[in-house]
Amino acid sequence: MKRINLLTHSLLIIAVGFFITACEQQQAEQIEWQLPLAAPEDPHGSKNQVNTIPDWAVARQGEAEVVWLEKNTTQRFTTKLALGGSSHLKNWDIQLLGLASGLRVQNSAFINDENVDNAAALVELRRDGELIYRGWLYEQFPELFGMDNPEWKVWLKGITLRPAEKEE
Repeated sequence: MKRINLLTHSLLIIAVGFFITACEQQQAEQIEWQLPLAAPEDPHGSKNQVNTIPDWAVARQGEAEVVWLEKNTTQRFTTKLALGGSSHLKNWDIQLLGLASGLRVQNSAFINDENVDNAAALVELRRDGELIYRGWLYEQFPELFGMDNPEWKVWLKGITLRPAEKEE
């Protein structure tokens, strides 16, 4: 009887060891759905994308108010820029390249649509002289588009467009 209990006990230890080893091997492999997702390409701006400035984006004069949040200190700063102007904040430079009263994207082309309530500003952000972001900042849903930086969040608070000057 002792021999049977000893044999059963030995087999049980071997089985447990086998299952533990098998579980460790299974954990080492990653299942496809566990792999990290690749971030989609942002069509609204990128430091690698060469954006051409549409004629309509510089046709009307105006200003943009941009808010900066330094994440680690939670300090907020506001920068007001005129179209074509630039400003410096800490080690950042921002330049306002264009304005849109209602920006939308159609077939990878940017369109200024007066019927769309989504004002936007085309900006270029440099840190210590290095281009970090060049693209559109939207007034509506600012968290969806814009610069992705672990230390700073930048968004468009609002724009003011002056009426187009009539040629005489």
